[in-house]
Amino acid sequence: MNRRSFLSGSSALALACAACRKVQPIAGPQRGIAFDSFEATPRRSHFEEIRELGATHVAFFPFAYMRSHTEPLVLRYEGTDLDWSLTDQGLLSMGAMAREVDLNVVIIPTLADFTDGHWRGEVRMADEASWAAWFRSYREFVIHYAELAEAMTAKGFSVGTELRETVNREDDWRITIAQVRQRFGGWLTYAANWDDYESVPWWTQLDLIGVQAYFEVGNPGGGSAAAQVGALVRGWAPIRERLARLSEATGKRVLFTEIGYKSHTESTTFPWNWEIEGAPDPGLQAVAYEAAFKVFWNQPWFAGFYWWKWRPDPAADEDYERDFTPQGKLAEQVLRQYYSTAAHSHP
Repeated sequence: MNRRSFLSGSSALALACAACRKVQPIAGPQRGIAFDSFEATPRRSHFEEIRELGATHVAFFPFAYMRSHTEPLVLRYEGTDLDWSLTDQGLLSMGAMAREVDLNVVIIPTLADFTDGHWRGEVRMADEASWAAWFRSYREFVIHYAELAEAMTAKGFSVGTELRETVNREDDWRITIAQVRQRFGGWLTYAANWDDYESVPWWTQLDLIGVQAYFEVGNPGGGSAAAQVGALVRGWAPIRERLARLSEATGKRVLFTEIGYKSHTESTTFPWNWEIEGAPDPGLQAVAYEAAFKVFWNQPWFAGFYWWKWRPDPAADEDYERDFTPQGKLAEQVLRQYYSTAAHSHP
């Protein structure tokens, strides 16, 4: 199938399929991996590696961008020869490879940070007319990928990612969610930022509460690995309680649509700050993974992790020693332990 033929037939196909396919989230936690294939051509072997970890789900992240955080125009990033995985055909091919090795696919469309230097959470329109235009443009972007997700029989879909300044526009989001549901038969979430997930007023319209879980859980200090895990578990305690209360209030389980730590000395203090660089410390990254699993893995209201990030060729990253990937590091051992060992399974 070429790109043109897919686009011409996708809307009718998605509407027909979504009407007869109603997929609910699995009962236990999703064992997810966030797959970063930008500027690389993924192969089936990459998904075999992920499945061999014990993972059950893999997330893909198609992008759009805006020239300015105040311009009501969302432009879909369609990929090039260097990032074929972001093209429609590339996403379809990755979905097929993932399904061949028994991985469930989740699509998380995301606005990249804008060319004027602002973060996606800072979208601001000047007036109601501009907001209406922005939501029309945004819906075109997100519906395109909802239809693509339906074509690849994805299990889950996020209607947005970290769009803090938009979430109070409840009517606009309800319309967006309804239009996505018409085209996609899997479960839906929204990926709220770690510091504003309690501000989303329309969680009940979705199937899962999504959180980008880059919470500040503190520096565990020195001492043994067990002592550091204990310190981070205590740092998580008030966060866990707030998440549990939100789950109870909404009747929705909580999914960490992203969670991750760089392998350096500052990674748990400000995990959301991708620019901070401490000395390489793969041990702290592993400790952070262990603490998160201990805090959440067996909570009945918890729907799973998507660990950022797994790459086709992690060693090609010039900052591999301090990057987010757990591949070839101590954190991979922790991930494998929890994802593949029956003793840690959730019924």
